[in-house]
Amino acid sequence: MTEWTTTRRGVVVAAGVGLAGCLGSSDDDGGNGNSNENGDDGTEDSTERVNGVPAGDIEARREQMPDPGVAVDWSTAREFRKWLFDDGNESNGRFDYTADLPPAEDVDSPVIEVLDVYPDQVDALVSQGTTQVVLGQFDADALETQLAESDRYEVADEYGGYAVADGADDETSAGPIAVGDDALVLGSGYENPIDARHGDRDRLEDVDPWMTHLLETLPEEPLVTGEYLEPLVDAIDIPEIYCWGLSMPGRDPETATWAFVFDDPDDITDDVRTELRTLADEVDALEVDGRTLTMDGTVPENSDAG
Repeated sequence: MTEWTTTRRGVVVAAGVGLAGCLGSSDDDGGNGNSNENGDDGTEDSTERVNGVPAGDIEARREQMPDPGVAVDWSTAREFRKWLFDDGNESNGRFDYTADLPPAEDVDSPVIEVLDVYPDQVDALVSQGTTQVVLGQFDADALETQLAESDRYEVADEYGGYAVADGADDETSAGPIAVGDDALVLGSGYENPIDARHGDRDRLEDVDPWMTHLLETLPEEPLVTGEYLEPLVDAIDIPEIYCWGLSMPGRDPETATWAFVFDDPDDITDDVRTELRTLADEVDALEVDGRTLTMDGTVPENSDAG
């Protein structure tokens, strides 16, 4: 099954985690490594501790972080940020955004087999947790009719103004889909991004301004990834990373920009800088401002990560 994903080089940059799960499949994990069941690197019961709390207890660490003094301006923020939600310690909060769409022949999806929308009506793809959001301009009524008339889906509900269909009884590969004029929301937990977008639950950046700081530190490029805790690659063992992100100019990037936020500025030691440099083939620039480290570099050509 073909995924929404960067090339292997992009996966390396994104710390070994693919851009999203199979588009509209019934897989519950979304395919993006978002679980917070990562042993010492991502659970409240972790034996590693940061500032006296378990390294994986995102909510406890968040409470200890100072106010960064930034606030998101939703009138100018990129659209995908409005769909991101906070789920506390349920996961590492991983999200991935791409406006550099893979060609249709590289996407194996029950959704696009039924709905003739990809790629002409699609602007961008977003994944978080078990959900995937397809941003674009759609005729929701027409799409609801197509779903109802197909053999693969059954329209069964409505949520927040979106018609909701699930896979037919004999269609185990087709997961739930909510269709609206502004987005198709796929996967279990589709309520979460819909509620965040339309103000019925807290958005990620409303809960944590450090995510605003992170996203506004990164360049506004076609591919953006962010998550809490340290990157899940063998080369990195830095539990003091509170959150991190990266941006790339496309799905087959030559370069990338990384940003890492630490619980304490003193955590950014020479050893930490050396370890983070291993994420890039060559580092063009590395800067530290308070508790934030940013790095520009070239993407490794080959790696077994991911």
